[in-house]
Amino acid sequence: MKINFRILFVLCLLSLFGASAMASMPIKLKNSDKAVVDGVAYQLYPKKMEAKVIKADTLYNGAVVLPDSVMVDSLVFRVVEIDSKAFSKSGLSAIEIPASISKIGVGAFEECNSLTEITIPPTVTDLGVGLFLGCSNLETVNLPENLQKIPTNTFMKCTSLQTIDIPKDVKEIGLSAFEGCTDLKEIKMPGSMNELGRDVFKDCTNLKDVELNSGLKTIGSGAFERCVSLKSIDLPKSMSKIAADLFNGCAGLQEVNIPNSIKEVGNSAFEGCADLKEIVLPSSISSLGTSVFENCTSLQTMSIPSGIERIPANAFNGCSSLESLTISYTVKAIAHDAFKDCSRLDSLYIPNAVREIGSSALEGCTNLRRVQLSNAIKELPAKLFRGCSNLDGVTIPNSVLEIKDDVFRDCASLSSIVIPVSVKKLGNDVFKNCPSLQEITMRSSAPPRISGDTFDKDVLRSATLYVPITESYQGEKEKRWTKFSNMVRIKNQ
Repeated sequence: MKINFRILFVLCLLSLFGASAMASMPIKLKNSDKAVVDGVAYQLYPKKMEAKVIKADTLYNGAVVLPDSVMVDSLVFRVVEIDSKAFSKSGLSAIEIPASISKIGVGAFEECNSLTEITIPPTVTDLGVGLFLGCSNLETVNLPENLQKIPTNTFMKCTSLQTIDIPKDVKEIGLSAFEGCTDLKEIKMPGSMNELGRDVFKDCTNLKDVELNSGLKTIGSGAFERCVSLKSIDLPKSMSKIAADLFNGCAGLQEVNIPNSIKEVGNSAFEGCADLKEIVLPSSISSLGTSVFENCTSLQTMSIPSGIERIPANAFNGCSSLESLTISYTVKAIAHDAFKDCSRLDSLYIPNAVREIGSSALEGCTNLRRVQLSNAIKELPAKLFRGCSNLDGVTIPNSVLEIKDDVFRDCASLSSIVIPVSVKKLGNDVFKNCPSLQEITMRSSAPPRISGDTFDKDVLRSATLYVPITESYQGEKEKRWTKFSNMVRIKNQ
């Protein structure tokens, strides 16, 4: 009996690799390790009998079905990988990925603007960075169930993506993975999640619902920055830090539940949260970052917890609705601009533990009427009360050695001031534009040094200067004090 070895060879191939392998016959063989089969370009690895989908000379268009294997020169290669940038910036509208694929490279589908949906098989365990970056019409993505990490920039600027199911085994989402997904409305973290990267949901302007899992330990800086539709969020007890810029620009945020596991709040963490009216800081917090609540224009009350020793620069700058402020007895320093332009703040008690106050700390607090200063401060810094147009009650402590430039400038309601014996120097324009100032009482028998414009002309003309009974205010050395039209000598108290 005659045996047809050619037919027998074909039957063996069919039984070993399936009909799909035989259906894919080569169109063009470029060289020994590359080939184009059915319009798809491959890198071939003869030693392993494997193939990788690569970028073609001509951009792909329309729907593409990838086989699990291809035949080239009578050899069958198993398709195991999609190369970096393989389909990037192409007209790809749909793709079927076989179960033989285990790896997809960096930016493989980057800026495929015609791609609307994709399913990645469970065999894929390795996704490249920026996989779908800029796929502006991508609406539906099915990720493999056993995936453990969503890499950096994976869905960045996928502006049509509205929802996505994060697989149950994912432990980490890389930085900017969903940044700029402006249609994304909700996200739920699986119980396995440990870390969310920096800027992960930044500029997701329609994100309304965020559910964080109880075991989440780290959320990177700017993770929810400018998520303007986010209204409330519960932070898990597994976290110890609120990173910088975490909710910066979340203008619609109204409620944040901060657990007592939090020890640190980073720079600008809540800056620009314009709808936030109240927030409770637990006593576990020992550090606040600069500009932490800057321009939270609806914030009405604030109590600085007992663990805080320093109120940082610009911490509450521009909190124009802040009416009630309690500063803990543990606070030792208030940095510059800390409460600048808190225009509804009516009164303030600064505890005696405070040894340092920065410039402009209370500048522009136009409703501030009374302030009790710490008796441990050594100077009144520049512009401390500038523009506090309703300020009428302030006692300068006996610890103060110097009153710096512009401290009471534009304090239109200030009617009297007592300068204690401890003060040795007054700076420029200290009492400029204080039209209500009528009484200035000097306690020191040795007059402090002043500049030529410490007091403006209106004050020199209309206010009464009360000085101790001494000749010190008459000498040539201190003739600037003699410019007051009204000087009255009194017994020092």
